[in-house]
Amino acid sequence: MPDYAARLDAVRAEMERRGIGLLFLSACSSLEYLTGIPREDPGPTEHNRPGDWVSGMYLSVDAGPVIVEPRMGSDRMERHVANKPWISELRIMGEPDDYSGVMARVVQELRPAGSAIALGDRTWAKAAIDLLRAAPDATLVNAHDFLSPMRAIKDDEELAIMRRASQLTDEVYAAILPRLELGMSERDIAWIIDREILRHSPEGVSFHTGIRIGGNVERPGSIHDSLTETTLQPGAVLAFDFGMLLEGYCSDFGRTVFIGEPSAERRAVYDLVIAAQAAAVAAMRDGTITAAQLDRIARGMIEDAGYGPRFIHRLGHAIGKDVHEPPFLLEGDDTLLRSGMCFTIEPSVFMADGGFVRVEDVVLVTPDGGEIFNRTDHSLRVLDL
Repeated sequence: MPDYAARLDAVRAEMERRGIGLLFLSACSSLEYLTGIPREDPGPTEHNRPGDWVSGMYLSVDAGPVIVEPRMGSDRMERHVANKPWISELRIMGEPDDYSGVMARVVQELRPAGSAIALGDRTWAKAAIDLLRAAPDATLVNAHDFLSPMRAIKDDEELAIMRRASQLTDEVYAAILPRLELGMSERDIAWIIDREILRHSPEGVSFHTGIRIGGNVERPGSIHDSLTETTLQPGAVLAFDFGMLLEGYCSDFGRTVFIGEPSAERRAVYDLVIAAQAAAVAAMRDGTITAAQLDRIARGMIEDAGYGPRFIHRLGHAIGKDVHEPPFLLEGDDTLLRSGMCFTIEPSVFMADGGFVRVEDVVLVTPDGGEIFNRTDHSLRVLDL
């Protein structure tokens, strides 16, 4: 089990250094990271409860964390808080209740006068307004300015989970390839992937599964546009982008397969994408390269081959509790890569014929270059369906 008390102590030390007297986090990945209280699975629409904007964790430099929770769903929270001695108190609000008053009382109890209040990135606007009403002398600051760097460096336990998640994702890929048939649509393929992911982890997908079938006509958009009824046909190029959630950590995986023998250009583009990824992975040495410089290595190779405008997205992103975490591998991000950081490395080329050639793996920064967590090989794969 992670040392949540040590994580909270580290946050308190950073709060004190920055003059922050109170940290408020609503339900989010950072709350899970600091306390072990898991996030709820997101619903297809907003799921709002009475008093939701007040709910979350309140932590001061010398008190808390206090967890405030609406009555609706409080039984779940009671179970998650049980046997967590690093959590000092759980307060269940009534229904109805003076929710803004509850927040004001907690703020007055925990926050030293004159200190700043740190908020999570996705705090409700209503919560920010109420916090300033409760502490009109306070300055609001972004908690993720100091939480994100802490989360970026994964410890051994986190890395073990992420390796396992990537390897289980490999197993999903191996399991679904034999089930592909001509006439299957993008929706059909995504459905069998999602079902297979649930067989490997009850936590399910880490993001909406992306499938793109191309190769006959140029298609605008990306692999994460809405799934369509485009079907597998001979000569198609099939691109995958999917991942799972395991013990609260994400995987993110991508491959491209060809339905029938690819053309010489498709083979050349495939080899180019694989070579660009390999060059980037080799350069992921601790303290020697920035996020922007790593993007430039892979992007430069694709540009030199004449496909620069066809590589339309960043090289990758950090990954952990969330599938997309900072820092991001793109121009302008000067974050220095350090050992313990995990990134997706995912170069791609959108071809003029509509084919999308891509590869994606989760990669750990080490002193000797990147360690790829996935074990699925990168050889060109042709399916004769």
